[in-house]
Amino acid sequence: MPERCVDASVALKWVMTGEAWRKTARRFLRDSLAANVSLIAPPLFEYETESALQHLFQSRVLALEETDTALARLTAIGVQVVTHPAMVQRAREIARQSQQTRIYDAVKEQLSFVKYLPDYP
Repeated sequence: MPERCVDASVALKWVMTGEAWRKTARRFLRDSLAANVSLIAPPLFEYETESALQHLFQSRVLALEETDTALARLTAIGVQVVTHPAMVQRAREIARQSQQTRIYDAVKEQLSFVKYLPDYP
């Protein structure tokens, strides 16, 4: 089964209104599910999404019910958290080779599998 690795920032757009690129993120999700593509994420995915939503709750941007609903919706989507023994090392190598903080800009020409959400069809 084909896979697409997602970042927490993209997944949050699936469940949060008012987010930039939300329509594109939701189209990406619909297309992935319709094509039976497995959605995977790196190990920090759950912590990053939880932290972002709890921050919005603590900042009173979201009510408790909205926060819990967003978390439940994310869980229902079923993003599978995966790891590999060489994952961190490979990410470090890519970051060092690119010598930039915005990895996408640095690697898009060499690593065609790395995608930027606004470029999704």
